Amino acid sequence: MEPSTIIELILGGGLVAAITGIITLRQTLRKARAEADNAHADVETVKLTNTEHATKILMDMIVKPLKDDLHETRKDLNSTKREMARLRKAIDEANSCKYSDTCPVLDRMRRDKKRAEQDADDPAASDGDTDGADKANSRHCTAEGCSDAEDTQN
Repeated sequence: MEPSTIIELILGGGLVAAITGIITLRQTLRKARAEADNAHADVETVKLTNTEHATKILMDMIVKPLKDDLHETRKDLNSTKREMARLRKAIDEANSCKYSDTCPVLDRMRRDKKRAEQDADDPAASDGDTDGADKANSRHCTAEGCSDAEDTQN
């Protein structure tokens, strides 16, 4: 064989092989890109599913109990407001009662108010103890039962 024929066969076959390789490589790249895009879409779907699941858990386990607690707290607050309004009304009416000068409840409230004002003016002077009249009228309670303070001193 002539050298030109050998060169022609080598170059001719190599060129066809190179062209075939390039075409195959392009198809392989397209296929790999399509698979990567599908995998990316699957990952996004899983992320969305996980986010939805986490949101559902958050709503069921945290938000709903907190809402229920808030509702109960609001009900308690409204109840307390009503009780405070009734107490204020009773105190206002007690001040206009014909027995208000000798009322022990009003007397105690006045003393507590004065003591609180004194404590606010001079907190060091307050020892937290009640006066002697309160000690004489107080009750002493133990595990065996309650008794008047006068009984325990005897």
